Amino acid sequence: MVRNKSQVNKKYLFGFMDETGLLHTPVTDRIFALGLLKLHHPSELHREIINFKNRKGFYEEFHFTNVNDRNWRLYAEFIKLCFDVYGCQFYSLIFDKKELDISKFFKGNHINAYNAYVAKLIAESLDKGEYIAVIADDVNTPKSDNFEKQVKDKVKYKTKRNALFGIIRVESHAVSEIQMTDVLLGLVGYAYKIKYGLIKGKKKGQLRLLKNLQQILKVGRLSDGVEKRVRGGGGFVVREFNPIGAKK
Repeated sequence: MVRNKSQVNKKYLFGFMDETGLLHTPVTDRIFALGLLKLHHPSELHREIINFKNRKGFYEEFHFTNVNDRNWRLYAEFIKLCFDVYGCQFYSLIFDKKELDISKFFKGNHINAYNAYVAKLIAESLDKGEYIAVIADDVNTPKSDNFEKQVKDKVKYKTKRNALFGIIRVESHAVSEIQMTDVLLGLVGYAYKIKYGLIKGKKKGQLRLLKNLQQILKVGRLSDGVEKRVRGGGGFVVREFNPIGAKK
């Protein structure tokens, strides 16, 4: 069969998105972050997670906020699954709300700002010829929020193609891959909270899990920014948001 020229070298992917912190809260809640887990074959990671939960007899949700000194090793084994699956890539965008001026760039509209930042994360995670469908953790927003259309239009503008061919919000308890994103992003956010002196009385379990991830990635600190390729075609990226030109 001869393929249409426009179909050559196209790659169709799935993304699983979550966030930590809130964009609209006061600047005292300093860290807001978005994370995206990008997979060529999500069924492979899903199968590994299900098998892992069955072996451990653990059928609850994985949440970074639940990590403690008793269960951090379970969480360490959980996140290792991500690095054992071929082509598993994680991207995150970190926002220091002290540096944001949403009133200037978005006329104080936090919903439009949020949608623009989601589109930025997705667009910057894509290589040439990649197209993606994204499943995001559900967020309560007003009925007037045109999330799906705004994000798709902005990704199209940034990538010069219809690179985002679908995005929906679902409850995270039903999607283990979103739970993986939650834990990885929680660790990134925790690293930045330590950097900015926002953690009072560090929780040993969360700190141990953070050090475990840093050892896997062979980096000193996640809060220094990360651009790492990992074995099996995977990757781990941590970028700090630059507020200059934030509306674009």
